[in-house]
Amino acid sequence: MHGATRKEFLNLPNYITFGRLACVPVIVVLMLFTRHEGDALVLPPAMSLAATAVFVAAMLSDLVDGYYARKRNLTSTFGKFFDPLADKMIFISAMIMMIPLGRIPAWLVVIFFVREVIITALRGVAVDKRIVIAASEWGKYKSVFVSIACVGLLLHYPFLGLEWRLMGWLFMLPALVFSIGSGIHYTEGFITALKSNTGITTDAVQP
Repeated sequence: MHGATRKEFLNLPNYITFGRLACVPVIVVLMLFTRHEGDALVLPPAMSLAATAVFVAAMLSDLVDGYYARKRNLTSTFGKFFDPLADKMIFISAMIMMIPLGRIPAWLVVIFFVREVIITALRGVAVDKRIVIAASEWGKYKSVFVSIACVGLLLHYPFLGLEWRLMGWLFMLPALVFSIGSGIHYTEGFITALKSNTGITTDAVQP
């Protein structure tokens, strides 16, 4: 492997991204245990708290690897594709695992899932066609709101005197609006850029 190629793939930001991907099965397993509320050996609140801790750690690591990548100029096509993909996998997996617990309706998860699949597919085509699509602030707001919403719904039980389930739903509704809005904006930008076949220069903002 050449030095430039090694630097593109084997660097700290990508290692952190892989670590974030590894958090997905951990969250899934922890959420599986919360289903056995009749089992005296398992404490659902404790499992919910543990799953939330892993989720928060994964989300915070995204800020760390993004900052480090920009500071050390270690951005790459690989990182630009897999970094947002890891984020999507984490919150979609958490949402899916909350469906059988009755914490979130399946139709809502389907909307988020379809949106992410469409955007990921468009990003793949955009990379292949070497076009850069202008991103809106809606995508950034979506990421913030959906992350906070998932934290609230994952915790579910009252902790520290706060009703986390209620807090989760208060943030989930605007997260849905920003998710659909940013998806429409990104799709329109993709169609426009594809027609012009030139692309639009933009800062790296998660769609």
